[in-house]
Amino acid sequence: MLSSDILNYLDQYGPLLVFVIMFLEALNLTGIPSYIILPAIGFFIEQSPFSFLFILVMTLLGSISGCLLYYIVARKFGRSMYNYFYQKFPLAKRGLDKASELSERYGAMMCFTGRIIPTVRVFISLMSGVFQIPFKTYLIYSAAGITVWNFITLFIGYLTAIYS
Repeated sequence: MLSSDILNYLDQYGPLLVFVIMFLEALNLTGIPSYIILPAIGFFIEQSPFSFLFILVMTLLGSISGCLLYYIVARKFGRSMYNYFYQKFPLAKRGLDKASELSERYGAMMCFTGRIIPTVRVFISLMSGVFQIPFKTYLIYSAAGITVWNFITLFIGYLTAIYS
């Protein structure tokens, strides 16, 4: 896809497109990680009619909404899946025990720092839901981590566009 095509989509669908992309990315459904998506969006902000702050807010709303859906599904159904894997796959027990231990020990900070670490960030909602991190704690710390991550990666793309 050419950059002019991307700009046309941004001009035509703008903030809604950004929201949907980030919502799907939070659910791990785009096939493209946020460390690629966000700088690309940031790069095209410079040429679009939308402000950096406005697009940042749209990325945050999309990411947080997707993460909340993932958390709710994991909280509702994740424990039974966890128990199934724990019983059926003995080799997975060690990893599952470690995840449970980390969740108990660092629940809130896991939600924050995990959002800033590529690859780990896609598992935070799942782990938080399965291990029953309180909703308010999950929301506050995840939103803070998502804000830091989205700002930094979006800003990198934005600066690249300005100085290229």
